[in-house]
Amino acid sequence: MQRRTNDYSLTAAGCALGAGLAWVAWVTLNARTHGGLDVGAAAVGEPTARIGAFLQVAWNLLLLPAALALHAELEPAAPERMRLVTLAGIVSLLFWAYGSATRTITPVLEVTYIALSAVWWLGLGLALRPHRRAFAAFTLLLAAFAAWDAMLTALPQVPFALYVTAAPKLPLSIVWDFALAWVLFPMRRPRELSLSAAS
Repeated sequence: MQRRTNDYSLTAAGCALGAGLAWVAWVTLNARTHGGLDVGAAAVGEPTARIGAFLQVAWNLLLLPAALALHAELEPAAPERMRLVTLAGIVSLLFWAYGSATRTITPVLEVTYIALSAVWWLGLGLALRPHRRAFAAFTLLLAAFAAWDAMLTALPQVPFALYVTAAPKLPLSIVWDFALAWVLFPMRRPRELSLSAAS
């Protein structure tokens, strides 16, 4: 059983690492195309647009094993709350992946998956706070920026200077993926300790 748990944690950690790398690849490609991925195929061409969409789908789907691993570790302490939190996270990831794959990210869909991700990160941060304070604090910070981003995105007109205040969510999300991979990696903690053990 311990071996199975470690194997799954290793898989989840590897997937979280892959999600972070997909984020970095997308940001790099978007920078090299001067923001062309945000515009679409008309700005960068169909092949590049497909690569960008693939990377978006990848960083969302690769977080699913990590979401399930976090749920398995944190659910015993608060079963009902963690079920809702994990459901919010999974739906958020699937909505974003679907929108990216079909290139149909509407304003309503965008607000929905950002708001659900804020709920997920908030729930995770609160659940992790007694055990992994630094990672929990970082997760709560990310949740706050995601909630702010969702609110600004929901508004019909927002001054650019105000919208920029939500910009830290992107780099924080990238760093969070790598931090999550580190937290989930089973070899970095004593064998008898779980994710929720004090660090």
